[in-house]
Formats: sequence, C-alpha cells, structure tokens
Amino acid sequence: KRYTKAVLKGDPEAQYCLGMLHEYGDGVKQDLERALDLYTKAAERNHPGALFMRAMFLEEGISCEADVPEAMRCYEEAGLRGNPDAMYYMGVFTQHGMNGKTINPLEAIEWYCRAAERGHPEAQYALGAIYEDGEGVDKDIKRAVKWCSVAAKGGSARAQCALGFMYDNGVGLTQDSEKAFELYLMAANQGNDVGQFNVGDAYLNGVGVEKDESEAFKWFTLAANQDNMLAMCNVGYMLQHGIGTGKKESEAFKWYSRGSDAGSELCTFNLAAMYEGGIGVGKDLSKAKELYLKAAEMGMKDAKERAERL
Repeated sequence: KRYTKAVLKGDPEAQYCLGMLHEYGDGVKQDLERALDLYTKAAERNHPGALFMRAMFLEEGISCEADVPEAMRCYEEAGLRGNPDAMYYMGVFTQHGMNGKTINPLEAIEWYCRAAERGHPEAQYALGAIYEDGEGVDKDIKRAVKWCSVAAKGGSARAQCALGFMYDNGVGLTQDSEKAFELYLMAANQGNDVGQFNVGDAYLNGVGVEKDESEAFKWFTLAANQDNMLAMCNVGYMLQHGIGTGKKESEAFKWYSRGSDAGSELCTFNLAAMYEGGIGVGKDLSKAKELYLKAAEMGMKDAKERAERL
C-alpha cells in the first residue's frame, strides 16, 4: 500500500520497487505486464535499476515485443547512471560482440572495472579471466589472482573455480591442493557444474581430500545432470566398471549416449566400444563402426583405426 500511494505520486523508486514485487509475485499476484509498465515509468525518470530491468524485458521480449536496440540504450543508460549489473552486461556485450556491439576488449574492461569497483563479483571475475588470458591487454597473472580472489570472496562460483585451478596448478600462487579443493567445493555447493566435476575428480584421485570413489560418483553425477560432458563420460565409465557404485552397464550405455549426443568424442568412442562388444546393449558392429568414425571426425585418437579394423 505504501508503494502504491507513492507510485500514484510518480515516485520512481516506488515504481521500481512495486515493479519488482509484481515481477516476482512477492505479496501480490505475479503480473509481468504490470511489472514492465512500472519499470518503464520509473525508467522514464532515469531510475538506474528500472532502466536495467526494462532493458532485460525488452531484450528477451518478456510481456512485450523484443526490441534489442532499445534494450541496449537502456542498458547503457543504466550503466552510465551507476547500475553495476548494467555495467557488467555492457562489458559482456562489448567483450563478445553481442546485441549489435562491436568487439572491443578495452571498452569491455572499462565497463567491467566500473562494475568491479562497485563490488560486482561477476565483473571482478571477468577482469581476472581477461588478465589471465591476456585478452586485449598484456597478460598479468598477479592482477588475475587479485580479481579472482576478490570475486571468489564475493561469491562468484566461476571465480572460485578459477582460483581453485590456480591453487591446483601453482599458477600465480603457491600450489595448494587442499585450498583448491575448498574453493571447488564452494563453487560446487552453489550448483556450479565445473566445481562439481572438480570436486568429483579430487575425490576420485585423492588430491586435496581423502580418496572416496562413492563421493566422486555423487559429484560427477550432479555435474553430469547439468550436461557437463566430462562428467557424463566419468559417470558412464564408473557405472560400466562398478567404481564407486554398483556395476550397471545398461545405465553406462545411457550416459555415454547422452554424452555423445552432447558432442563428447570420448563418450562417442566408449559408446562405439559398447556396441562392438555387446556391453549394455546388443552387439552391433555396423553401429560401432559408425560411431568410431564419428568419434574420429570429432578428433578422438585411435577411433579411425578401430573403425578400419571393423
């Protein structure tokens, strides 16, 4: 009621807040059209948050016809007026040449820096990744470590994985497998599939944590269910050979099939081997040869030789 009264007086902050309530159905019936209308009214008064939310609706065509040019105008205006999310989005669009923007690494860094200085974890991670890769700037591992560390503390799962990798491999930091595992686990607990895979890999090999094949299988399965292709292959292999779980060749076949469909050359190769040996599926040499050739085209070593042998 307080917001409604303020909205009637044309208060842009109230319009923005009431728009959020309608968007998420918080205390009111969810109404995306009403949310967009309120965001638009507040955006007309140059409210940074409302400009950003209006941009998102327009970009995706939520309760309206998509209008990318207008969305981009709103994103940029929101960024210029201090909205960190908009700054980050402008960095992404400029870095990758999206939504009509020309690829410009230096401009992307400017946008990311503005957002990072305002505490945006994903912008901080983006800067770390840019300095690690040397994209548009001189490669600078110290800056990469700095920004990934700040982003990881801020809760960025991608930064936690990146910093974990640095500790794991001694990149810009003293090698520390236990610290790497801690960071991977932080990312994994946020649902990040790379973090889940890395936790599974640590448990499988006993690196940074005590070896536990059943825990490895659990974490690989979580990652595989998010379409992580490496995890799909590992889940299939562990099911095929009874590592960390019961031996279930037919289930292994299903995971290899899913991984193959997703584009994994190793899953495709293993699937071919199952058809060749009649493991978890009826023996079918013709299908095996077809899959070996597919794996070879995907870059799998030895696959062509296996196909020729058949």
